[in-house]
Amino acid sequence: MLPRFAAVSTAVVIGLAPFAVPVHVTAHKPPPCGRTGTGAAVQSPVEIDRSAACRRATPDLVIHYPPSVDGTIVFQDKAPVGGRPSEHDDIRFVIGDKGARPYITLGGERYDLRNVHFHGHAEHRFAGEPFAPVEAHFVHEKTAGERGYAVLSVLLDRREDGRTSEHDRLLTSPPTLGTSRDIRNIRLRELLPAERTTYRYTGSLTTPDEEGTYFQPVNWIVFGQRAEAGRKGVQTFRSLWPAGEGNARELQPNTPPPTIYRSPA
Repeated sequence: MLPRFAAVSTAVVIGLAPFAVPVHVTAHKPPPCGRTGTGAAVQSPVEIDRSAACRRATPDLVIHYPPSVDGTIVFQDKAPVGGRPSEHDDIRFVIGDKGARPYITLGGERYDLRNVHFHGHAEHRFAGEPFAPVEAHFVHEKTAGERGYAVLSVLLDRREDGRTSEHDRLLTSPPTLGTSRDIRNIRLRELLPAERTTYRYTGSLTTPDEEGTYFQPVNWIVFGQRAEAGRKGVQTFRSLWPAGEGNARELQPNTPPPTIYRSPA
């Protein structure tokens, strides 16, 4: 049964790049862009060149997030289990089953928000810019038909003015590896940047799934503006891994590279 949703959800409409799907499903081919690239799924993460992004009309992405949601913060312990945190472990906010279910629609298909998790340093990078210290992934899973994902990606900078943000509620005082704790009233919309220009391509997961593979296709929507977290939140998260390590997958050298679409706010 699909989760029911309340009328209090707020919808935000922005564009979405067409995405590749398995060969046994009808594919949505991207419009020609005059540049070399592929609309097929590539390995993620990738470097994004803002100046080379394709500007074409794209199908709408509609975000339905209620004012707040409850859930559980988990310090997920993936294989190899135990010991110190590995590159595949992460801090994630798992959406609870009660209350309004946050979701998005892509081309009329619904994807429910399953979790928000973090990587450090960031996995995606914009050409000519340094890696952000943290990247948040809003993982949405298709609710009907073939398995599929859509991920909103938000790069996070560290605030230097002593103030905090909603991200700090998820990053500060994490549970120990392999454990969890409940948390209430997370305001999802405050986790997103104010400016909604996005860059989109078809890629893969950046950590192995339960089959040990980097599942494809994944619809990636990377926000062009960074959000912020407090100094303590960023430092606490990054300190969970030994210095110089982290849980970020390296940039992937895809040939040909993906066609990346830019959509204005």
